[in-house]
Amino acid sequence: MKLRVGWILGGIVAFIIFAIAYMPATHLIGRVSLPKGVSVNNVSGTVWSGRAQQAIVNGLPINNLRWEISPLALVTGTLSADISGGNLRNSDDIAFNGNVATNLLSLDHLKAHDFIIYLPVDRVLAQVNLPLPVNAGGRFKVKLDDVSMGETCRTLSGTGDWLNATVAGTQGPIDFGTYSATLRCEGDDIGILVSEPNLLGLSMDAVVAPNLKRISVEGKFKPDESLPDEVHQASRFFGQPNNDGYIAIKL
Repeated sequence: MKLRVGWILGGIVAFIIFAIAYMPATHLIGRVSLPKGVSVNNVSGTVWSGRAQQAIVNGLPINNLRWEISPLALVTGTLSADISGGNLRNSDDIAFNGNVATNLLSLDHLKAHDFIIYLPVDRVLAQVNLPLPVNAGGRFKVKLDDVSMGETCRTLSGTGDWLNATVAGTQGPIDFGTYSATLRCEGDDIGILVSEPNLLGLSMDAVVAPNLKRISVEGKFKPDESLPDEVHQASRFFGQPNNDGYIAIKL
């Protein structure tokens, strides 16, 4: 009798797992309340392996979102998924690829490792409260080796690059080259350390809130002689050069 009950219970569990595994993702999306500012369109595939033609997050479009969820991770109460989105070769796309995980009891806390993100610079700057308007181009490339973050930064190691950096000038876009940074947690916020060499002679330490609504910057820069005169003239708005030719930055 006990054996028969065991087989019945096992069959019920297997049926539930099978039903969830092959549940169309569009059925689940239609029944859950997505976070404010998030929408998903044209969903296909299953809960475990699916795609959305487009997702909108706080006004930012993410095209061709795809996911593969690990069923085994659910045993430990963890939702783990390999996700990707956008086109890495399209400079106008928000694009990413890697693994993310979250505790099923605390969905606002995310972990990731070996995660790569490409972000159009103009779209990122539109989300940041800068003291001066900046019309800039290029792409941010962020490589996250290890990150644990929610409303605050808990763990962060990785690098960031501003690729093909340009800033609008009076005669057209000015090429500023490429800039590299290391990433870390700075208290509850994100620390970004930029070092030379680069065309601006820039070294700085910036601290940014995870929601991008607060930023502070401290550093120095000395524009390269190859940059246009308007860059050297504009740099004087930040102050006078010191004896080494560097101008201090503090925002």
